[in-house]
Amino acid sequence: MTTDFAIVVNRLGDNWLGGVNYYRNLLVVFDAAAEPDLRLHLLTDDSSFLSDLQLSSRVQVHQLPMLQRKSIAWALRQTLLLATGKDIQLIAQLKRLKVRAVLFKFVPGSAAAGIPSFPWIPDFQSQHHPELFPAALVAAERKNAAQYVRQAAGLIVSSQAARDDAITLFGADAAKMHVLRFAPKLDFEPLQSTVLRDEVLARHRVTRPYLFLPNQYWQHKNHFVVARALSLLREQGVDAPLVISTGKTDDFRNTAHFPAFEAFIREQGLYAHYRVLGVIARQDMLVLLAHSAAVLNPSRFEGWSTTVEEAKALGKPLVVSDIPVHREQVEGQADFSLFGTDDAPGLALLLSGLQRQIEQESINVYWPRPNQSFYTAFSQRYIALIRHLSTQERTAA
Repeated sequence: MTTDFAIVVNRLGDNWLGGVNYYRNLLVVFDAAAEPDLRLHLLTDDSSFLSDLQLSSRVQVHQLPMLQRKSIAWALRQTLLLATGKDIQLIAQLKRLKVRAVLFKFVPGSAAAGIPSFPWIPDFQSQHHPELFPAALVAAERKNAAQYVRQAAGLIVSSQAARDDAITLFGADAAKMHVLRFAPKLDFEPLQSTVLRDEVLARHRVTRPYLFLPNQYWQHKNHFVVARALSLLREQGVDAPLVISTGKTDDFRNTAHFPAFEAFIREQGLYAHYRVLGVIARQDMLVLLAHSAAVLNPSRFEGWSTTVEEAKALGKPLVVSDIPVHREQVEGQADFSLFGTDDAPGLALLLSGLQRQIEQESINVYWPRPNQSFYTAFSQRYIALIRHLSTQERTAA
């Protein structure tokens, strides 16, 4: 007998690249696990973010007009939802597909229809740093989280820190919290190719060892502390490393953020030590990460950093901000450094130390040290969670 589950994804767009990669990996990991008695249905408004994936029949993709914002079908669905408090049309679709439970999405009214939902809350950063977000967004996320806690069959979160937040901030039932620490599925072979490495370095005009910072330029990602640390080293006449940065350069919540950052780099004369490549092909990003001397993440808040997990999988040293999630992610790692989110002098010391190490080693390229164990552990936890929720669903029914 096959047990059918659903993941509902809509309005991903291209603002949240981490979210796009997260959902892609959920499908790839599930498919690779090859569980013969499980089938996953992805319901989405736009399946183009999966266009390059070759998935087996264990993963069924359904692109639905009712999920396409401002379409006629979407407007009708919203009207019924507002009138009844239930997502009647989506529930009907789930029933047609014989779905037993919905993962990573809250579906109002689905529990009464015998289909429990287990929404995913990536993080609670808007509640911790409301000053960095529009007030309407802070209020909406607070309202949604409270509703999930009251009405959902359980919550999926990405870290122990997020679990603790759900309990502390919203009174969530600890017994209904499911922590799923994400790890990406990487194809290590091309990342160890000398030919591909040389092509990518040449394409992006990288000619010397570098530290890699692959974060979107959202305000809370805190790139400024890295720039200030580099500026301090320049003022002191101390050799500083080259930082290569990738990621989307506009923050839709604060459009002035990146221009202000660019102005700081220009005014401090840091072009020789800090380069912004913006959004590049994912393969190129992974190659740059794989051959970096170390990976940086200065963020003020993370739900669970995918780039930190990618760095761990490739055996890269980590230099990350001292926040709860990063402490959770580096636990058990041999090569990492932590710094305060506003401690530019402390980070400057770490950066100068890395530069001295680079100079002493006198090598131009750093190689990855692939480690499959993180992905293997995640895959096992993911399938175990699905089976656990399946058992819960049968008991509830």
